[in-house]
Amino acid sequence: MSPGAPQQPPTTPVGVIFDLDGTLVASEVLYFTATEQILAPLGRSLRELTREERSRIPGRAAVENMEFYRRKFGLEEPAEDLVESRMDRIIAMVEERGVQVIPGTREFLADLRGDAFRLALASSASSRYVLTVLERTGLAPFFGVVKTGDDCARVKPDPEIFLAAADGLGLPPSRCLVVEDAHSGILAARAAGMRVLAVRSDYTLPEQSALADRVVPDFRGLGREDVLALVDGAA
Repeated sequence: MSPGAPQQPPTTPVGVIFDLDGTLVASEVLYFTATEQILAPLGRSLRELTREERSRIPGRAAVENMEFYRRKFGLEEPAEDLVESRMDRIIAMVEERGVQVIPGTREFLADLRGDAFRLALASSASSRYVLTVLERTGLAPFFGVVKTGDDCARVKPDPEIFLAAADGLGLPPSRCLVVEDAHSGILAARAAGMRVLAVRSDYTLPEQSALADRVVPDFRGLGREDVLALVDGAA
């Protein structure tokens, strides 16, 4: 339903909890480029990964992904050092050239402003990266609560980060909608007892996206009535 449609505010506020990478910003190219730079001296490439291997990468902890790359490509440095090195490269790219925002994002977030909706961001990425992206894109003012991988002991598909976000919003999980693109994030939202709006990704397999309540290519044409329908189970 379009943002201009007639709107009835919910009696209890609704929380909308957004992932960041692949959900609000098309950052996959940054991670791809930075990882390729690490693999290039070995003559290896992420293009060697199978579709199934690629589908497991989004939403997974950075250290876990890097451990996978170490085994797959024979990297010798500790995973933690490789994660920091790659993140330095990614943040430099964000600061130098920015990052593309998913179409319709700003309009969708703007339509959800108001007392009836509370917005949070919950990303497994580091706080220095998350805050850099939010500042560089101008999206920071939309979110009253921001949770990152630095705030939680467990990563998606564990529901900890989404439950922490809901707690920060002062709302029960049943009144929250998670917006995600990754399989692990969708599973985490389900484990948290929340509804899921999935943003279609080239890396997410159809059977993974099918676990969401609704799947969209981007946020164009979405508004508060769509959120209410999902949270109330009418979508």
